[in-house]
Amino acid sequence: MTFFSKLFGNNIDNKKELNFLLNNESFKKFLDEAEDISIGYSEINFFKIDNLENAQIGYSIDEKGKSLIGKNTGDWKKSWIVIATDNLGDPIFIDCENSSLPVFSSPDGQGNWEETYIAISLDNFREILKDLKNLSIGKENPVKIEKNPISKIELDSFLEKTKNENNWMDVEFWEIFLENDDE
Repeated sequence: MTFFSKLFGNNIDNKKELNFLLNNESFKKFLDEAEDISIGYSEINFFKIDNLENAQIGYSIDEKGKSLIGKNTGDWKKSWIVIATDNLGDPIFIDCENSSLPVFSSPDGQGNWEETYIAISLDNFREILKDLKNLSIGKENPVKIEKNPISKIELDSFLEKTKNENNWMDVEFWEIFLENDDE
């Protein structure tokens, strides 16, 4: 039994979600092309499609393959698939129940999962990552960002564009991600 069949079970509705995800060329292309990003003290590290199964350990399944999915508030949802982590180990995941594949993050180790929108779709996330990649030039690590900090204009421009292109979502995740210190 594969990871995805364990995750989604034999329910017909779940199989539709699984088939959508595994047959979604945009999703597969995104993971194939995704590059890790480092800017100052912050990072996003992506999993490739062949590592997705292991990426789910600690989120939707435990190390022995037992499901950690629940239906209560704060439980990990069956439609969430981890695609990356940030430098704190917090998961970045998509919700494959929605065809636009919205992207979320949630603090790890808090006892329950409170998802925060970080992009309203996988396509919007791709655009955010392009903007971050450009913003990270010369700021890839703490030493470089110390010498070349993100200006208020650069920060405001990035946050405003991100907010506007994502239906005015709260951009607090991105504000924290782009803080110029290690606190």
